[in-house]
Amino acid sequence: MLPSRARPLWAILAAVTLTGGVVVVGAGTAAGEHRSAPAGFPARAAEHPVRVEPVAVRLVRAGEVAPEDNPGVLSALARAEREPLAPLEPERSTAGATGTSGRDGDASGADAAPPAGPAPEPVEALEPDVRAHAAQVLASLPGAERVEIAWDHPDIGNHLGGVRLDKPTVMMLNSRRFEAEPHRVAATVKHEVGHFYQGAVIAARADAAGGWWNAYWELDAVLGSAFGSTWMERSADCVALHLGADWTNYTSECSAPGQQAAVEALVALRFPG
Repeated sequence: MLPSRARPLWAILAAVTLTGGVVVVGAGTAAGEHRSAPAGFPARAAEHPVRVEPVAVRLVRAGEVAPEDNPGVLSALARAEREPLAPLEPERSTAGATGTSGRDGDASGADAAPPAGPAPEPVEALEPDVRAHAAQVLASLPGAERVEIAWDHPDIGNHLGGVRLDKPTVMMLNSRRFEAEPHRVAATVKHEVGHFYQGAVIAARADAAGGWWNAYWELDAVLGSAFGSTWMERSADCVALHLGADWTNYTSECSAPGQQAAVEALVALRFPG
């Protein structure tokens, strides 16, 4: 070990330089200074003094290294020159997803999400409320205030509707059929109210005719002459057409004078003929 001796401050400062990309840090002497071998050092070594080549010395404070002396910074700068970084993509606003724009509710904000399209209009139900529709149609017909609807009555089976002539104030309707054929509701109600008219005039004439069946056969004679043997259904269809139906199942021929007179009497709850 070299004997200790006092060294000037500049001789013990850290020297920082770049040599082939490697940082060399150490203690040294001033540039060009020759030092004699200390006492006890081999004479042969003293005969061949070592010359210290000049080195660049820069005085720095701890923690303050200039960028040009920092290999990490220099390497990053060199890489940036070779491979420029792609510009950062601006952050997209998600305000539109929460119902607010990007600038305190101002929909014209530059970072606001594109405005949403118009809200879709509510889709109308494919099948109307057939029960409400049937009740509305029935309430609009003359003399039908005494009629009540019996939905899905077992007596009608799979028919759209039905009325018993001896109980004409009960109109039986098939909701399942109407849900599949909602366009048939109004015409069916108007046809079935024709049966109500038939039953009502029979009941009104029963006492004078000597009984319900006698009144029935009187009506059979009058309407049979106007509509034929299927007078019950054909006259009900003609009543439906008279009330504005757009569909009938049994006939559409109601133009004969006797037919028109019979229909007008039934709708007025008068016995025809």
